[in-house]
Amino acid sequence: MPSETLSVVLNRRRLNEADAPASFTADGPFTVVLDNQGKAVHVHLRFRDRLADLTAVGETNHYVEEGRTSRVHVDVADVDEPVSGTLELITGHGADGTGVEITLVPRERPKSVDVDESLSHPGGSAVDEGESDEEDDPATIVGSVDPPDADSVTLLVAGFAVLALLLAALAAMLLDSLVVMLGLFAVVLSVGAAVYVLRS
Repeated sequence: MPSETLSVVLNRRRLNEADAPASFTADGPFTVVLDNQGKAVHVHLRFRDRLADLTAVGETNHYVEEGRTSRVHVDVADVDEPVSGTLELITGHGADGTGVEITLVPRERPKSVDVDESLSHPGGSAVDEGESDEEDDPATIVGSVDPPDADSVTLLVAGFAVLALLLAALAAMLLDSLVVMLGLFAVVLSVGAAVYVLRS
């Protein structure tokens, strides 16, 4: 897998020794970490083969003090296919060192995301919802019902009045009471007044 750090241990067992992995893979810029575990040492970085044209470092010669760590940033050009070459780590003024097989691979590009075309019209759904709300508004539904006209009300009252008169007359005949007769007279007057008011 691509990595961002190439670790190199200097002077682990002997002077001018450079201990590094045999191979390294990167898909972009990476850092060479020079960890000196012994006396001070000079390290020269040299990219060979096609890597010479695809990589760049600010400084190729580095002096790493005793017990210190130095970091070297390596810029890498984009590649369309894997490219391999060698990074030489030369120590002791050319007397010693090691090489690392470097492979540059294309960077993983983010996957495209399909966007629903309906989302490009943000006002469409709002208009539809507005129309639906207006159609379902209870106030609109109630307001659309026509109130009964005056003639219908008059006929209804007259019907109840006739029914009341019939019931009162029946009660007067059965009970033969003065109170019932007076009640019948009051009902007749009330019905007449109600009909007059509705007609006016």
